[in-house]
Amino acid sequence: MNISCVFAQFNNTTSYPITQDGTCGVSVNRSCGNFDCCSQDGYCGGTADGCQKDYGFCGLLNDSLKIINSCQSERTLALTFDDGPRPWTNELLDELKKHDIKATFFFNGHNALNYCIYDYADIVRRIYDEGHQFAHHTWSHPHMAQVTPKEVNYQIDKLETAFIKILGVIPRFFRLPFGEGMNYDALRTNLIQRGYKFFALWDIDTNDFLGNETIAKELFLNGISDAKPHIVLNHDRVLTTVEDLVPFNIENAIKAGYTFDTLAGCNGMHNKTDWYKVIGERQKNDSTWICTPDDMHIP
Repeated sequence: MNISCVFAQFNNTTSYPITQDGTCGVSVNRSCGNFDCCSQDGYCGGTADGCQKDYGFCGLLNDSLKIINSCQSERTLALTFDDGPRPWTNELLDELKKHDIKATFFFNGHNALNYCIYDYADIVRRIYDEGHQFAHHTWSHPHMAQVTPKEVNYQIDKLETAFIKILGVIPRFFRLPFGEGMNYDALRTNLIQRGYKFFALWDIDTNDFLGNETIAKELFLNGISDAKPHIVLNHDRVLTTVEDLVPFNIENAIKAGYTFDTLAGCNGMHNKTDWYKVIGERQKNDSTWICTPDDMHIP
């Protein structure tokens, strides 16, 4: 299983300015914020390989949360989609179904004013019922390393409440907004207490959220050119991703000899008890199935 332990040391201090672009270390004299480590290659992240101790947070944190950052199964891709659902997520599901592909969806609850997870409960249920994996991506997509422990709890609990109402289950996988904050002790403690097992990362980022399809396609093709297994980051909130990028990626991955699986599945976890914790039965839509501008907790 391609899983890495997460590292942190929360009393580290640094005199170097915080990076603005994710690069760090001796070559740029920038340090990592968000409780991240500075890798030997000069990038901020959550693992400790070659951690540059003067430019970030290093040291072993002994808890049960682990990172998944690629696939184990040979020549397999896990297509993952963040920040949905959206009305056009149904089109994405149709495309996946046409090719008999199972994907992984990292839901928000209310990350944009006009998009509330309760309004798309039928899509959430379709994703679950058709055998795709879903996981937690926070309620409103904040920078989790920059919020209080109280807000950490709110962001996790608010979305879990929606999952329980819509599906009767909660996930065991969590993806951090912006990939930040894996070493934030308040976040880790909260997730562990709730039964989460994995931080879900990626090793191909199409940058589709930037809106440049040409670059997104190039990044994907470059990523799969090594014929190794990968986890691909996309965003189903981006309409062009659904309409153009995903069909392109599927077609070219198949030509390159790839097969597809969920993020959990491509790491050997095909039993859904590894994916979810069952809480109860699905509930009927009632007056509590709403979102408000205030619930986004925008500063």
